[in-house]
Amino acid sequence: MTQDHYQTLGVSKDSTPEQIKKAYRKLAMKWHPDRNPNNKEQAEKKFKDIGEAYSVLSDEQKRKNYDQFGTDKPQQFEGFSGNASASTDHPDSKRNFSYNNAQQIFEQFFHNFGGAQTSSNKFDGFGGCEFDGYQSFGGIPSSRHAQRPRKGQTVQCKLALSLEELFFGRTKTLKITRQRLDAEKRPYQESKNLTIDIKPGWKAGTKVTFQGEGDEAVNVVPGDIQFVIEERKHDRFERDGNDLVKTVDITLKQALCGVHVNVVTLDQRRLKVPVTENTIHPGYVHRVRGEGMPVSKTDGAKRGDLKIKFNITFPRQLNDEQKQTIQGCL
Repeated sequence: MTQDHYQTLGVSKDSTPEQIKKAYRKLAMKWHPDRNPNNKEQAEKKFKDIGEAYSVLSDEQKRKNYDQFGTDKPQQFEGFSGNASASTDHPDSKRNFSYNNAQQIFEQFFHNFGGAQTSSNKFDGFGGCEFDGYQSFGGIPSSRHAQRPRKGQTVQCKLALSLEELFFGRTKTLKITRQRLDAEKRPYQESKNLTIDIKPGWKAGTKVTFQGEGDEAVNVVPGDIQFVIEERKHDRFERDGNDLVKTVDITLKQALCGVHVNVVTLDQRRLKVPVTENTIHPGYVHRVRGEGMPVSKTDGAKRGDLKIKFNITFPRQLNDEQKQTIQGCL
């Protein structure tokens, strides 16, 4: 039984091309097999029917033939002799619409209209890739034209690391999910572990690229996956380039008379830093050389500094005796 293409897309016979595109976009996303892993057989049939309906109704001549004759194929008419054909067979007339045709239409549609998203690293959506070389007849790539494969888009993923991980370095294994094609060019999801060797001293914004580990699609070779390092907030230190910054609270007496600051480093050493040579004024920063982050370009042979900043607590009020004492000292 021939399907009703208008009913398949849920549109009326007087629908505009934009209404047809909108209906296709919604239904193709809903019934794509990748989004229906528990009902894949039905989803594949629905997805194929939706693609076939769109391939007909989105093409002006095919739609005209379909409205007039109930099929999108050009008609043959017998001549007066009863055996002469008024037209030759249409190139598509003997070709059945397949699931692969539906997938190709889907990929081309979402490339042209900016709707493709990547499925790598557990992102929702389908094939974040670019498509090229399509020469279409009614939305279906023609086998008469060469199709030049294009490389898929680079997928960026954030990788948040603690300050300790960036201080010591470590090896981290990440599991990604990506799209691949089987022998019949049908998409499926597979998982793979990627290993990152984090170097001591790496900074936020450092990028690690795995070439060819992204999504694969028809006429699209797998793109790259790129991890971008982010730095988690630390409870004791802030980072300033290769330096570490620690902020301590002190009293006015300590600011004027000096203080010893106790610091537990990232490698769990305990430092007692004397700040006694000068008075501590608002904005003053005390620097301890070589106690910061490793410098990644030196493989950790050099390190930045530890910078100690101060929050000075002033007394709310002084009595007369205290004021006189201070006045006598200054």
